[in-house]
Amino acid sequence: MKLVPSVLQLEGEMTAWRRHLHANPELGFEEFETARFVAEKLRSWGIETVEGVGRTGVVGTLTGRLGPGESIGIRADMDALPMTEARDLPHASKILGKMHGCGHDGHTAMLLGAARTLAHSPDFAGTVHFIFQPAEEGQGGAMAMLDDGLLERFPCDEVYALHNSERQLGEVVVHHTVVAAAADRFEIVVRGRGGHAAMPHLANDPLPIAARILLDIEALPGRLTNVHSPAIVTVGSFKGGEAFNTIPDVAVLTGTVRTFNPEVQSTIETAIKRIATAAAEGRGASVDITYERPFAPTINTPKQADIMVDVATEVMGLERVTIDPPPEMGSEDFCYMLQQRPGCYFMLGQSDDEHQAACHDTLYDFNDAILPMGASLWVRLVERRLAPQELAPRELAPRETE
Repeated sequence: MKLVPSVLQLEGEMTAWRRHLHANPELGFEEFETARFVAEKLRSWGIETVEGVGRTGVVGTLTGRLGPGESIGIRADMDALPMTEARDLPHASKILGKMHGCGHDGHTAMLLGAARTLAHSPDFAGTVHFIFQPAEEGQGGAMAMLDDGLLERFPCDEVYALHNSERQLGEVVVHHTVVAAAADRFEIVVRGRGGHAAMPHLANDPLPIAARILLDIEALPGRLTNVHSPAIVTVGSFKGGEAFNTIPDVAVLTGTVRTFNPEVQSTIETAIKRIATAAAEGRGASVDITYERPFAPTINTPKQADIMVDVATEVMGLERVTIDPPPEMGSEDFCYMLQQRPGCYFMLGQSDDEHQAACHDTLYDFNDAILPMGASLWVRLVERRLAPQELAPRELAPRETE
């Protein structure tokens, strides 16, 4: 590995920042103290900073001292999850029911480390925007920033983001096209007629109707989709009734659909609505269906993926770079920034003996060992992508080694 020496000097501070954020988690659009923490750090390093972008987002802008050039945006997400932490860590969440269970505390600390390093030595031409995004976890934080004029107020020719991964410590994963799936949400409310469990003939039980809908829609991917365009339909909750001897009036299913292909996405949506309607009406019940598409597929552009491969190879070594494995079925709202600008979203592995839990697990904790890795990747990306025009990336001075 060839990590940036000045980043390595910040490892202790980045760890302290990360653990402070972990102990004080805030949910989407509630990141008031997190945003204040980020903004104070950026301003203390002389970085022009704007708060309140997309409600609770923060953007820091730094111009290089080597003349004019292009501009790039680097995004980190800041929000926590509505979960209760299971591990008794020294820096465990202080707030019951909230925890950084996806590593956004680490993403924020890495980008802060890169911002401080670049502010101290802005050896590049052009501008970098450090984008600290709220509400990535399904609440539309990326769209809130875009709707608030993110790319008009802070022009970016390209955008980049990273996410920690369950892959081996230090492994960098880059995709040239599709990285992650679209994630749709649905709610199916089956309305029957309640009654006494001893007299089911006088009622119209919505529970078996909802159960049939569950089985039929979860079987859809194997019948409607090509194996080369995978899909997943998962019912995550099934609610109905309050007593063992009472038939309820209503049963409710909620779930998610994951796809990579927009045509498959539409096919599955249509089929779910058709199956639910037919199952309910065929048994004399009614159904209300809410179907939303909060996440599109996350799709990189090949040129920017190549750039990220080169940077990762320089910093981490070729043996730690994995190119174009099968895409993830998870989702990411950075997809909407990639719809408006070319860019690359990539993964950085954090798994070791002490960090085996996956994201969204109550046992999860971000691995601080990757903080200098991520920050070094950001610094070298800026220096490579915003090198003066007369100095091609391959002509840059040799880098110091670890």
